[in-house]
Amino acid sequence: MTEKPPPAEGGPDEAMLEELLSRLQGGEFARWIDLASAVLLAVAVVASAFSAWQATLWGGVQATSYAEASSKRLQSNAAVTTALTQISYDATSFALGAVEYFEGNQEAVEFFEERLFREEFRPALEAWLATEPLQDPEAPKTPFELPEYKNANLEESQRLTEEAEAKFEEGKEANKNGDDYILATVLFASVLFFAGVTTKFKSPRVRALSLFIATAALAVGMTWLVSLPRLDVFF
Repeated sequence: MTEKPPPAEGGPDEAMLEELLSRLQGGEFARWIDLASAVLLAVAVVASAFSAWQATLWGGVQATSYAEASSKRLQSNAAVTTALTQISYDATSFALGAVEYFEGNQEAVEFFEERLFREEFRPALEAWLATEPLQDPEAPKTPFELPEYKNANLEESQRLTEEAEAKFEEGKEANKNGDDYILATVLFASVLFFAGVTTKFKSPRVRALSLFIATAALAVGMTWLVSLPRLDVFF
């Protein structure tokens, strides 16, 4: 029998491997790397611009909310100052009227009732007199202890304070959203960096690694971006 000669050096397997490496280093692989890098760069640029735009919008919401909160606090302070003045007036006029009553000066008492007592104070005074405080020791000591005594400015102050707190919380939330969009911008900036330097490397492995990092950063950034609240502006 004739023995088969051993395979010559540089056989088909080695030739295929050399051809594959040649393609990876300078042919199809390089073109795919360039194409993928271009796609990543395009997506990252658009996403980064959108994130910066949203961060700016949320910054505007934050500034507006804080300004409204400050304005409402000022209005609340003004209302409570007026309320305290009115409450002090009611207490003083009631005390002076009581003095005139116990001194038997009926004319002065009528003057207080008709001219000096505020309209807002009258319902509480009438409700207090209906309890017969001079005969019933269990009756409230003054009209100010009754639920009928109300002050519109005091209630307005409380309402404005609640609105100010709500606006302040809106501002805090807007600030957080703006910071989150800035973080997204940073992630997309890393995509721009790694995708941009991918074409600068000669080693296929290094280029593939850089492209992988850019792709991973883009995936993280897009996942983060779609989870954030968005402000829509219609022109």
